[in-house]
Amino acid sequence: MIAKFVLLFCLVLTAAAADPTPPQRFSRSVAGAGPDQALLAVKLDSAVYAASAADFRDLRLIDQDGVETPYLLQKIAEQKTVVRRVPSTGKIASLNRSGENGIELVATLDKTAANADGLTIVTAQRDYEYLLQIFGSADGKTWQPLADNARIFDYSRYARIGNNAIELPANAYRQFKIVVAQASQTQSSGLTELTRTLQNGTEQQRSESVALRSEPLHIDRIEFWQNVTDTVADEAQRFDYPVAFKIVQDAELKASLIEIDSKRQPLTGFSVQSYTPNFSRRAEVQVSDSQGLESRTRTLGQADLQALHFQGFDRDQTEIEFAEQRREHYRIVIYNDDNPPLHINTVTGSGPGYRLLFLAQAGRSYQLLYGADKAEAPRYDVAPIQELLRRGYRSSDAELGEEVALAQPEPEFDWAELVNSRWFLGLAIAAVALVLAWSLFKIGKRIGDFD
Repeated sequence: MIAKFVLLFCLVLTAAAADPTPPQRFSRSVAGAGPDQALLAVKLDSAVYAASAADFRDLRLIDQDGVETPYLLQKIAEQKTVVRRVPSTGKIASLNRSGENGIELVATLDKTAANADGLTIVTAQRDYEYLLQIFGSADGKTWQPLADNARIFDYSRYARIGNNAIELPANAYRQFKIVVAQASQTQSSGLTELTRTLQNGTEQQRSESVALRSEPLHIDRIEFWQNVTDTVADEAQRFDYPVAFKIVQDAELKASLIEIDSKRQPLTGFSVQSYTPNFSRRAEVQVSDSQGLESRTRTLGQADLQALHFQGFDRDQTEIEFAEQRREHYRIVIYNDDNPPLHINTVTGSGPGYRLLFLAQAGRSYQLLYGADKAEAPRYDVAPIQELLRRGYRSSDAELGEEVALAQPEPEFDWAELVNSRWFLGLAIAAVALVLAWSLFKIGKRIGDFD
């Protein structure tokens, strides 16, 4: 009965600890919104990293009326331009012979089709090579040359090499004439005729001839296409983040312990610079994780730190990489074995940077709120922002103003912190142990009475 009461009490405390609307602790104005609608990018800085939740779930962008504004959180990356081919529908309108062994084919674009930046000759043939001339026309009467001696080929007999796409110069023509002067080619049939001359059972002469056949170009269809330019994110940029550190020598472990304090920047590695000219040491990056009453050390990453400088030969390997983290404390362990400790001069953190992209409305001002670790992650409609990025729209940089501490409500007793504290868990375990001991004592006493 007592155990049930203790369990019920813990559940009540946990339920009372739920706070659906945790307050934000900081506010920053967003400078950059103007009189016109714009796609703005707000780069997060060290102050935001230091006070925001580990997964940025507490970031809120509000306008002057306190209305939440959807944003897209993304890593800062270089932009690159990619070109993709979009089909432009058309059809073959006519086909005529030209000269002794040529063909002349006319293809037209559909009325609603986009202009053609190129075309592809689709054929099921293999092992071929043809030269084409391509002309364009707006009325089907006057033809202007677009490509001369354009080559399509397939060398699959030798390797998987081929090309049947032809780029065209910029044009607005709706009709295209494709001329193939030699529309057939001579190929081996694969059969060899062997002739032998015998005299008195002895071969006097032998001749071999290979049967040849003429294979015409067979065009299944012509596919037109237009080049569409998209701007997409390239690899994420990597930024250097300063960190504070101190070095302790562990004689028993024979290692140098570098205790690092960061400002919860998004880190994916550390660079350890040393004045020691030549060395090779195993190193690990470790963090401490707490689970209930226990605290355990976990290794994030490891590497061999190396330096070799001799007669003009220089090599340095100073990086220790790991999966992205946002923590306040790290430890680098450099195993020296029986070697003297390294003379460490600098330790630098590195990792990605983040920014918020949002659509700023004309004449509106905005603020960034953050600093509520227990906030629920927002679910915003970011499809319009992603579509603008896909179409190559460039964002404008917006700056964050000074950090302002927001007025906080009167502090209430944090039941959740109490329930999850080591003291409470220890007392709960002790209480359960006492209840069990008392129960066993009572049971033993009753058994003794029966005896």
